[in-house]
Amino acid sequence: MRLAMIASMMAAVFVLAMPRAAHAVRILGHGTDKCSVWLEIRGGSQKGEYREWFLGYLSASAFLKNQDVLRHLSYVQILRRVDEECERKPDKGLDEVLDDFFN
Repeated sequence: MRLAMIASMMAAVFVLAMPRAAHAVRILGHGTDKCSVWLEIRGGSQKGEYREWFLGYLSASAFLKNQDVLRHLSYVQILRRVDEECERKPDKGLDEVLDDFFN
């Protein structure tokens, strides 16, 4: 059991280290939406769902990429950055906006 777990972890590291084509990994949740959706609902009752999805996506990506991009950003700064990018490019995918934190 332990050997299988180690092997699967090593496989995951190998896959994550490989360059990947855009959207080679299936993403579920609000990240599949376009910025235009976020701009439309950000003042409504669904905003909390999206905000939490953003933080989860960024936190998991930071961990997996070993890039501590969130260390010096507040919750408000993260949301402001998402808002600004979405206002500039409403047809951009939310996952792409969040991936830009790592560039």
